Amino acid sequence: MSFDQLMPIFLSSKMSKESPRLPFRFTGGFAMSSKDEGVLMVGQGVYSMFAQAVLFPLLARRFGCLNIFKLTVIIWPLLYFLVPYTVLLPPRYQTFGICFCLFWRTTAQALSYPPNNIMLTNSAPSMLVLGAINGVAGSTASLCRAFGPTITGLVHSRGVNIGVSGLAWWITGLVCIVGALESLFMEEPKVESCITDLIDEEAIDDHAMINPLSINAAIVAATRPGPTGTDGLSKGPKDPLHPSDEHTA
Repeated sequence: MSFDQLMPIFLSSKMSKESPRLPFRFTGGFAMSSKDEGVLMVGQGVYSMFAQAVLFPLLARRFGCLNIFKLTVIIWPLLYFLVPYTVLLPPRYQTFGICFCLFWRTTAQALSYPPNNIMLTNSAPSMLVLGAINGVAGSTASLCRAFGPTITGLVHSRGVNIGVSGLAWWITGLVCIVGALESLFMEEPKVESCITDLIDEEAIDDHAMINPLSINAAIVAATRPGPTGTDGLSKGPKDPLHPSDEHTA
């Protein structure tokens, strides 16, 4: 969320005429027009569809969701530390630097969001509580979408005022490092356990759908002897050892 907010501001900011004082004190952007930003966003969206539809399934089958997720979140913080320095590139390399950062971010997003959702579903102790887990996760994500851009916007404004335009980027990178360290302790649930839980829950659902009285009635109807009566049930052949009452009479 922070990247989506900071990047358009960074691209449209005016170029700085002040000499940078490395490593942190520099300001300015690329003074890019809204039309040029729109072209970049369109290209980013097209590549995002390709990455999620083609690239992610191939890598997931080859390396697994958890390994892809860990690799992505570990290298993601580096992007936030590097983006502000693209403004210091020579003019002929700046466009390449912008496109490279957008390509990196889109690839990381395509390779981290789907595994996150898949592992969230697999981590549910029971399918009966999956709805509650997804609800809490969706609410938390919405909370981050609400407060994330607000906080990073305030930090960015403060950074520009003190001559450090990359302040919001670097603080966001530190937050990403915390998430990357946390991912190192993640484990995938055992497949056997998931299958066993699913079978048990399906058995519970089947048992709840079957009416015992209906089963007993069906058994009685199928095993009742005698010819076809007024009740419309088909009866089996007569037993010669036990003649009917009319023959006895």
